[in-house]
Amino acid sequence: MNPKLLQQALPMQAYLEDLHARLVGIMDGDVASYIPELTRADPNWFGIALVTVDGHVYQAGDSHQKFTIQSISKAITYGLALEDRGLEQVRAKVGVEPSGEAFNSISLEKDTGRPFNPMINAGAIATTGLINGPDWEGKFRRIMQRFEKFTGHPVSMDEEVYRSERDTGHRNRAIAHLLRNANIIEEFPEEIVDLYFRQCSILVTARDLAVMGATLANNGVNPITSVIAQQSQYVDKMLSVMSTCGMYDYSGNWVYSVGMPAKSGVGGGIMAVLPGQFGLGVFSPPLDAKGNSFRGVKVCEQLSRDFGLHLLKVVRATSASVVRVQFDGANVRSRRQRGIAERELLTQAGARIKVYELQGELMFSSTDSLIRSITVAWDDTDYLILDFHRVVDISAASIKLLSGLLQRLASAGKQALLTGTENKYFFRRAVTRAAAGGDMQKVFGFRNTDAALEWCENQLLEARGTGAAPDPAQLLLRNQYLCQDFDADQVACLQTACVLRRFEPGQEIFRCGDAANSLFFVTCGTVDLIVRTSNGRERRVLSVCAGMSFGEFALATGQSRSTGARAADTVECLELRFGAIAADLHPKMMTNLAKELARRLSAEARQLQLLG
Repeated sequence: MNPKLLQQALPMQAYLEDLHARLVGIMDGDVASYIPELTRADPNWFGIALVTVDGHVYQAGDSHQKFTIQSISKAITYGLALEDRGLEQVRAKVGVEPSGEAFNSISLEKDTGRPFNPMINAGAIATTGLINGPDWEGKFRRIMQRFEKFTGHPVSMDEEVYRSERDTGHRNRAIAHLLRNANIIEEFPEEIVDLYFRQCSILVTARDLAVMGATLANNGVNPITSVIAQQSQYVDKMLSVMSTCGMYDYSGNWVYSVGMPAKSGVGGGIMAVLPGQFGLGVFSPPLDAKGNSFRGVKVCEQLSRDFGLHLLKVVRATSASVVRVQFDGANVRSRRQRGIAERELLTQAGARIKVYELQGELMFSSTDSLIRSITVAWDDTDYLILDFHRVVDISAASIKLLSGLLQRLASAGKQALLTGTENKYFFRRAVTRAAAGGDMQKVFGFRNTDAALEWCENQLLEARGTGAAPDPAQLLLRNQYLCQDFDADQVACLQTACVLRRFEPGQEIFRCGDAANSLFFVTCGTVDLIVRTSNGRERRVLSVCAGMSFGEFALATGQSRSTGARAADTVECLELRFGAIAADLHPKMMTNLAKELARRLSAEARQLQLLG
């Protein structure tokens, strides 16, 4: 599948495109006007981007449209100041308490003159004044370099917006002089506020904001370039003030309804972070009464609601990777024994059966990564088995993503089977509801992966003309592996010694521990060989079908039955008692038995290597 079609097949991409289509018609809000140059923004611009911590990018709408970063720059500059001056020096100049007032209010602590937090203009100007550098040009160069590490590419400044802010930003100049009067900033106020205007005029896109957010989500490492953009010991401090103060005087409502650290700007951008999972960037110029992008807030609220992404949602720890092991039907087979022709066909075409054994807790980012790995092999997959036996919890976000995957598989004529879900009632109910009429009895129809794998093998074989009914020639004794290299007289002798037996579905043929004094050649139906585990459950060791044999290994060991045997359906077989085997045939049968045992051991060894 080409990369564009591959991206379109991903549930998260489809979700963002649908969300964009639902919100693009909303025309509420007004473009910022207090900076004259910002009024030139097109109110119809609307872009969404989401970048995961493993560097995958989802985009919809005008995600590459450039705009000035404005107040979103405050969070990044705050991180740089923390690196330059350390926590104590920065806290001495700028607090971390929400102000409850508008972003451009002239509000300082009464006793100290310290700004309440670095996300309001007063705190941001003070923070900019803490950046190290020989002069304002050196400081600005360091700020630009920091943004380049966060975005992963060179950035530039919008000169016209900068000049517009410089020429009309008298309120910010007044704030800077108040800060100088309180000795919060210790250099010439005009230079510091000019530097602040410049950092707010840096050009970014919604995609850039998503990458920046993903860098913070990834503990300061850009997930696309692998460059360390922010020292990790300060990332939590940045996210903390973004959580409590990042959305101006809407921050309390934001944490309550969305629950992700975020920073907005009057240019129409919002950068949001879900630590350990992804960064989100939204751009839409019309602002609400609080100065936040109207559509941007709607995007974040809807995304958080649909995927259950609230940061304070209680979750359990999970393993580093949710995929315990992945294999296909060409390399790992079910416990059903197959004839030579079927084994060869499965070797050729079994890779169209993909199996993923999952583990731990399925969260948004891990499930998204899983789905992307599945989609990479989309054109080469007819059957998908997801084993949930070792999964301890499945988040709402994961359920939504997996439901989208199942819908796309079904619409493409592919079959998904989910095993190990019998005790995951909420998951089954939610997926069934989202499937909207799909064949969920089939999807959840197998308790274990072995049974699901056998069903997929049968479907694959039948589709290629090798169904469950064997070639009649296979049923002849001369074609049994135990009779390899027998001449016609020897086969006839063996045939005479056999007794025809018939068993009804579910009927026991022998039990584990019974004396072993015969073997069986199956001529009709399927026989399951089973053991009982320590917890009392039965487990299938393997299944044998028409044209195959069972019970023969006791011919070599002389021991009692190590498994039980039960008819899976109506079974007919030829029973050959060991004592009835002619003396001249016994060595040949033992040789053939050894060859078959070696083949099975080799196959088991290959599977163990794959399964770990």
